[in-house]
Amino acid sequence: MSNVLIRDLPDDVLAEIDARAAELGLSRVEYIRRRLAQDARASRVPVTRDDLHRFAASVAGLADDDLMRQAWQ
Repeated sequence: MSNVLIRDLPDDVLAEIDARAAELGLSRVEYIRRRLAQDARASRVPVTRDDLHRFAASVAGLADDDLMRQAWQ
């Protein structure tokens, strides 16, 4: 595996990274490793307005109490 050196990282940024890692019970290195891996796997396909409209239409029923009640009966 390769190593990465990040220079000139502001102290407040590093403190936030440490806090988030601690919340998850991870070391700083493991937290950063996971975030970088997640970023590397992220889709590069842009989300369009049409995508958002289709998504909103597909989940609109979640706000309908009667529909949700029927779904769980």
